[in-house]
Amino acid sequence: MTKKIEAGVFLPTVRHGWVHSANAPYSPGSYKHALEVARLAEFLGFDFVLSPQNWRGAQGPTRFWGDTVESIAATGGLLQATDRIKVWCTTHTNVYPPAAIAKIVASLSEIGEGRVGMNIVTGGHQSSFYPLGLWDDTLSHDDRYDVADEWIKVVKKFWTEERVNHEGRFFKMDDGILSPRPSKMPTLVNAGASTRGLRFAVANCDVAFLMSGSESGFENSAKQAKSIAQELNKPDFKVYGLMTLIPGETDAEAQALMDHLEAGVDLEGLADLARGYEKNVKGFKEMSSSSLAPLGGAQYRSVMPGAFIGSYGTLARKIATQVQNADLDGILLVVPDYISHLNQIGRRTLPLLAEYGIECSVGANSKAG
Repeated sequence: MTKKIEAGVFLPTVRHGWVHSANAPYSPGSYKHALEVARLAEFLGFDFVLSPQNWRGAQGPTRFWGDTVESIAATGGLLQATDRIKVWCTTHTNVYPPAAIAKIVASLSEIGEGRVGMNIVTGGHQSSFYPLGLWDDTLSHDDRYDVADEWIKVVKKFWTEERVNHEGRFFKMDDGILSPRPSKMPTLVNAGASTRGLRFAVANCDVAFLMSGSESGFENSAKQAKSIAQELNKPDFKVYGLMTLIPGETDAEAQALMDHLEAGVDLEGLADLARGYEKNVKGFKEMSSSSLAPLGGAQYRSVMPGAFIGSYGTLARKIATQVQNADLDGILLVVPDYISHLNQIGRRTLPLLAEYGIECSVGANSKAG
């Protein structure tokens, strides 16, 4: 029986993307580069692109994430510049008031004729928000999800009700009006992998994307999310795996690339990133391994842990195995080089998933090229 999945690209709207190394391929964290990647992804047949939101780069010699494009602004441009692909932005519940984000995303939905989505993040990295006056040190890890529960409830009210009245623990609205409302509900996604985070994702969103890969042990989280969805009677809830792919013409060549990236790992920048999480004294212990993935767990790495390393054919086998074992509904990809590597994976890796009984839209155009 064939299993159909969706495939997306985690856009490099931040400097160096997700390669924390002096040997990272070209990735300037610019809109122009993100636009080139999004158009390539659309041509190759990817279903969606997702841009991260970052407010402070790591303070190390490579300045990874030091240059960044605001996610919502980029989404508006990308929706205008594309025709088919879905474009998802990232929003922090501690930055944007719910009424404001409801209006902004409704406008994005109009620009993209319903192709917009929103990744909801509660914001647990103290160093990113404290300098901007956006950090509330009284909130615990679970409190931040309580805020997010109410935040998204209010947002949905603005998208579906003619007049919004709300009085809760964190927000109050009195006869709020939003017009025009989205013609269809924007796709809502979340990456929380803690027990509280998973329940938030399933209860409020359409998709959870979780840290995938060879070493992450995320399959239990994926199954737990499906179990919560069954409990909450959400049969259409989807789980995607976030996968870092290190490709090469051969397995040996791919490993050589991984070794090259590791040789330039920015330990100073990673240590700075770690300090930002550790300063979240009321939430650090409750954070999931997924949230701390950029730190590589106990061992710092130049890429997120659990990366799939191998030839384009080997990567297809590894992706297929993960999709089948975790019963994934989709994949979200990270690559070192978002032009050459993404192009080759779209043309040579993802079309091979059919040999493993997995249907994926990526690669259809490449057969003609």
